[in-house]
Amino acid sequence: MSYGSASAAYRDMEVLSAPPGRLVVIVYDFLLVHLRRTAIAIDMNNVELRSESLGKAQAALAELMGDLDLERGGEIGKQLSGLYAFFIRSLIEVGQTKDRQLLGRITGQVTELRDAFAQISVTASASAA
Repeated sequence: MSYGSASAAYRDMEVLSAPPGRLVVIVYDFLLVHLRRTAIAIDMNNVELRSESLGKAQAALAELMGDLDLERGGEIGKQLSGLYAFFIRSLIEVGQTKDRQLLGRITGQVTELRDAFAQISVTASASAA
């Protein structure tokens, strides 16, 4: 088994066995990887990588948005939905303008959200044990 296929198998097993809170963190991690790849692509003037990475980042945001339970999530769910929509619009702008500062702000905000969800996930796992 090659390293690539072993790595993919490990990721698949992680996703299949992860509790819901951990799955959200995994999607955030995927989003952050593609935001960072977008920054690299802008710096290298690599249009193909920039387009691919922005598309994957937007797909991750759509996944996060689609997984929101607005009834149970109440006001926080609505705020997250609005924030995800803002991020998607901002990434469209980044694709058009190659604005690294805007991309940096988005990456910073996504990192904060990811860290908050990671902490919630750890707390929820500890209290369930």
